[in-house]
Amino acid sequence: MNTDTGARAFPALLLSTGSLFHLPLPVVAAIARDAEFDGLELIVNSPDIVPGPALAALDTVCPMRSLHAPFRDWSRWGGHLASWRATTALANALPGCTNVTLHPPGMRLADAVHYRWFNRATDLHELLDAKGRVGLSLENLSWAAGSPFTRDPLERLLEQCEARHIGLTLDVCHLGVSGRDVLAALDQVPADILANVHFSDARGHQEHLFPGRGELPLAAFLTRLAGRGYAGYVTLELEPAALPDAPAAIVAALTRLREWMRGLLRSGENGPVDREHRDARTSRARDGRGDSSRLLA
Repeated sequence: MNTDTGARAFPALLLSTGSLFHLPLPVVAAIARDAEFDGLELIVNSPDIVPGPALAALDTVCPMRSLHAPFRDWSRWGGHLASWRATTALANALPGCTNVTLHPPGMRLADAVHYRWFNRATDLHELLDAKGRVGLSLENLSWAAGSPFTRDPLERLLEQCEARHIGLTLDVCHLGVSGRDVLAALDQVPADILANVHFSDARGHQEHLFPGRGELPLAAFLTRLAGRGYAGYVTLELEPAALPDAPAAIVAALTRLREWMRGLLRSGENGPVDREHRDARTSRARDGRGDSSRLLA
């Protein structure tokens, strides 16, 4: 979190490395630093990412404040549980890392073993050997209409967080593609559970869009988040196609977006993205187009 002199604390703005997963991690870290993000959320997508000089050097370029545990190919780590433990060990080794985001197990047959031990686990911090400063948080995924949960899936996820004494990573675009009211969902989350926000736009079933290319009330969401006094992480998590190709252009686009996000979180004032978001939605209503590429100009 960030603070002004003696004043309230504000959220720390992170860039997910998944937003630029096609680039080498040192390049992603340099882009995040140059765009003046407060840190990174590192997607742990390879068992080759281990504590050591390379990771420490990366952390000096842009601090890794949050880690995202693997969400596929768990066999490369020896299974779900082993991948979560490896990610937590990484977090323990990074001095500024205070959160590990976890995907809750699915309901497919392939996830049966993971689902079974997860439902029986009562102390994930002990099971994963998370040190004192390292918190854990479950992320809401996209929920289809035919969800296996008998009750509201967000309510069920919040109960899982409370029962295991862990936090929540609230993914805004996942709420959007699930047809949820993102503002109402935010109001449903207790303040002491919310640890991280994955921030991006959505339209229909398109996820992780650049803000202004989708249909979510992102300005209102950030303003409401600020009104709650939230001081955790807000992590920008985009699809790589949402950003330009050249590193300098990526930095420019991310800097502009970061300034808009920070302005809303600190003052509630609307910025240029709000106006262009409104103009883009008006354009879509008028002629059916959804192109908001001018947001990257």
